Amino acid sequence: MFTFGTHFRELLKNIQAPEDRLDAAKNLPDPVRDYLKEHEDFVTLYPHSRLVGSYAQHLCVGDVKDVDFLVRVPGNPQANDPEAKHVIQDLKRVLDDLPTMLGYGGWADIDIDVERARRSVHVYFKGHDFHLDVVPCIAPDGFEEVLYVPDRGLNEWIASHPVGYIELLNELDEKHGKKVKDLIRLLKHFRNYQMKTRRPKSYWLGALVVHHVREPGGLDTSLSLAELFRDLLDAIYCQYNHLLDVSDEATPNIKDPMLEHNISWNWGRPHFETFMRRLDEGRKWAKQALEITDDRQAAIGLWQKVFGAEFFPSDITEAARFAASVGWPGTSSVGASGLVTAGKTPAGAHTPTERTTFHGSS
Repeated sequence: MFTFGTHFRELLKNIQAPEDRLDAAKNLPDPVRDYLKEHEDFVTLYPHSRLVGSYAQHLCVGDVKDVDFLVRVPGNPQANDPEAKHVIQDLKRVLDDLPTMLGYGGWADIDIDVERARRSVHVYFKGHDFHLDVVPCIAPDGFEEVLYVPDRGLNEWIASHPVGYIELLNELDEKHGKKVKDLIRLLKHFRNYQMKTRRPKSYWLGALVVHHVREPGGLDTSLSLAELFRDLLDAIYCQYNHLLDVSDEATPNIKDPMLEHNISWNWGRPHFETFMRRLDEGRKWAKQALEITDDRQAAIGLWQKVFGAEFFPSDITEAARFAASVGWPGTSSVGASGLVTAGKTPAGAHTPTERTTFHGSS
């Protein structure tokens, strides 16, 4: 079985967001956050705003096009005070003046669209092809605890815990050998590559990974990423396959990892069916790739069907050479204290270890 450790490391590098898009994600939110913090007609509470979403979770893949941030407003969510729909309207009205204010601040050629969404206001920087999702919230105990976001259609405040989710991901990632976030990145890329439309939301995918990592008898994170990804696709497909035969309208109820309410309530049946077809194809290709024991290129070809040939490398010679140069298998020495030193020869008495070569992990 070829598990392609080096190939998967290179795959994860290849699906990282480009530096210019990360720069946009880093720089564009700040003037908008500052504008809202200082605005006299739209009152916010300290610490005023907080980044959330994939960028804050360090889970961006591909072309980063949006960043989410919370804006803390005063109120009582249980009393719907202020009314949820009015908060979004007020925020939209304030952000309508954003292009003018940024122009005064020295921004040239500002071209911005502002529009309301169900639980936020979208700010679109046309010249950068970049979206900000500005989400007002009532946070009685601060951003680190349960907070409430408005639902314009229902005109009520909905409980959420985005910062708790970030902390949960960090804890699970540490506990499971830094593989949980990698699995989420791989699943998001798989969705992006296999589905040009009808894509399930990133938060749903993250919740699915968290569920199968925490589930008793769930994913075995001691396995390689290749085996883990095969098992993840198979687990999700088997979890929901029965819904395809239940009725023509059934869709999954994906639980929020923090508060356990259904977060996929608006997943349309055609979109769900498309996702299940892609899952079924992907899990079969992954299974076949891992069953091959004598034809490395055939296995690579199957992984390229899963992730795309432009992302999953055929040749990892340079990556393997670099791995050797920084002291994976390669030249090393054992010092007088017993410490093994890779690369440069240490000062003082030492014993060289037997030289090895490295052709990439399988």
